[in-house]
Amino acid sequence: MKKILSLIFVSLMLSGNAYADRATCFAGSCDFFPGIWYEYAETNCMDNLLMEEVDQDAFGFTIIETGDWCMVFNER
Repeated sequence: MKKILSLIFVSLMLSGNAYADRATCFAGSCDFFPGIWYEYAETNCMDNLLMEEVDQDAFGFTIIETGDWCMVFNER
């Protein structure tokens, strides 16, 4: 039973619909929680975001609400 519950939990965490990354950005500096690709990044986007849902990828992220894509050029 524990193995089944663990498998369900892991599969939900790995699916894209289980949770979304959240970004807080000000003047191109962004913090992400939980950061799949990065936790902090400097971007070309100057949008001010407060815990907005984003979809991260290897080169940047997409703001879910607006559909804007931001390129990351410095990360930690």
